Amino acid sequence: MRDLIFDVLSKTPSLLGREIAKKLGMEKREVNSFLNKNRDEFHQDENYRWNNFQKETEITFPSGWVNALQYESVLAEHPNLFELNVSIRFIFETNTKFLLETIARFLALTNQLAQRGIRITIDLTSCADSIGYLNRVGFFDLLLNNIRILPVKPVSSLAVEYKGNNLSLVEFGSISPNSKNKPLILSLHSSFVNKTSNDYDLVALTVFSEFIGNVSEHSESNLDGFAALQIYNPFHKRRHIQTVISDSGLGVVKTLRETLEKNYPELYSKFPDDGEHSDIGLAFEVFSKGGITRHGKPSDRGLGFKSSREQAAKFDANLSIRLDTFNIQLIYRDGLLSDYNISKGLTLMQGTHICFDFLLTDSD
Repeated sequence: MRDLIFDVLSKTPSLLGREIAKKLGMEKREVNSFLNKNRDEFHQDENYRWNNFQKETEITFPSGWVNALQYESVLAEHPNLFELNVSIRFIFETNTKFLLETIARFLALTNQLAQRGIRITIDLTSCADSIGYLNRVGFFDLLLNNIRILPVKPVSSLAVEYKGNNLSLVEFGSISPNSKNKPLILSLHSSFVNKTSNDYDLVALTVFSEFIGNVSEHSESNLDGFAALQIYNPFHKRRHIQTVISDSGLGVVKTLRETLEKNYPELYSKFPDDGEHSDIGLAFEVFSKGGITRHGKPSDRGLGFKSSREQAAKFDANLSIRLDTFNIQLIYRDGLLSDYNISKGLTLMQGTHICFDFLLTDSD
């Protein structure tokens, strides 16, 4: 009943108890009794009209294509959404369109917040086009059920209905910790190679197998991870394939720190557990050099990033790693790490969120 009343008062504030009961098709006495017992969540004014006691934080995304950098810029005013003792409404303006990497970050963040008990509303009222695309890529299929969608959540899944019909897209697929996730890996690999060439066969198989395998083995989260793929053909720019692999677990840095002092004392000394700066340094070491696992040097298990990095470096690719409050982007050109960018002080998000962006040539 709490959620039903909250939804009614969100849409139509300042109602009498009998008006709320009428909208819900319930007995007035039952509704008034519940409201009086939950005055910490619902407020009655001097005219006996009820409102949601909790304030709502509104976060609005602008019209047009929103990449990961723009998305993080919008969230920048809220360093830690998990500390807000309020409801959060994410609003899409007219023609707001998220790129795949942005969708992945948004899906992970909203699920994490909802799992913590924070009321989340995704308001797509002004952006019907986004509802269709989000439905097609499988966003709603992986969204927690207690997240409210406005104006209404689609009743059927276009991702399920048309799954596999578009080689330019691999819909969001859940990564289960109790499975090797072979169907998802093969689907991503097949789509990638079919839209490029056999030259990408090994890199695609390596990237998907290792990163999805690591999510399964190391996530330690009650939320499933997920992966997806989208091919973009921007006007007057190089075609590119964007692949996302995401989990909401401990994250690479926290996972490594469990055994870092024992297995890599030199790295522990160089990057002590004393804040964002050291975490960035450790993460950069892991992804730019590889060969570091929580099981230590003698082990062939662990965070299998070395092979993926080496394979990806053979092509023009951008690799982004989103962790906690920072993002590392590694830029590979002509077989070398040519540049990198580090973004600090981002809105807190748990887990490890990878995006490989492969730039294609005209012959691919």
